[in-house]
Amino acid sequence: MTLDGLLAALLFDELQDVEAAHAAIPIRQTDGLHHASAAILESSRETISFIAALRPGHSINPELILKNNHGHLHRKFDTSLTNVMNSYTQLTAPTVTWYAEGDADHIARLVSPVQFIGKHRASGFGRVSHWQIEADELDGIEGPFGEPLRPVPISMFKGDTSHPVVDAAWRPAYWNPVHRTACYAPV
Repeated sequence: MTLDGLLAALLFDELQDVEAAHAAIPIRQTDGLHHASAAILESSRETISFIAALRPGHSINPELILKNNHGHLHRKFDTSLTNVMNSYTQLTAPTVTWYAEGDADHIARLVSPVQFIGKHRASGFGRVSHWQIEADELDGIEGPFGEPLRPVPISMFKGDTSHPVVDAAWRPAYWNPVHRTACYAPV
């Protein structure tokens, strides 16, 4: 997730117009390329389990469920209060960092009400404890060792060209295939 992509989504919620939202992103841009990095995560992975009640009698016809050797519904499919355990991998990132050149006050105003980011935020994941904006020397495009901090079209990248070239979207709207091209991208 690039910072300009996040801000474009927040501005769209405010303006309800895609073109106006993209034009209002308070980040410097050069030939359509925003000076804003992709999210930089220091993260860990862990397996999380949760118990979910599964009561197919309320929504699934029990006759359609395979029976056990005794002719009864398997214990996890019966209509009593038995539960089912589900597991998945959770990515935990105590800190997410973006680098950008832009209007810090406007960016702070846009992100300050955001309490959740990323996938499954409607389920309580991706909680943001606080936002902190600090001055830095990086421009959001190229890192301190010449590495790309975001997808940058090969014709526009002036850093270390030994990094991988991938087919990627390089400007909002990132979902639009028209914005995809061969880019140097973060590893």
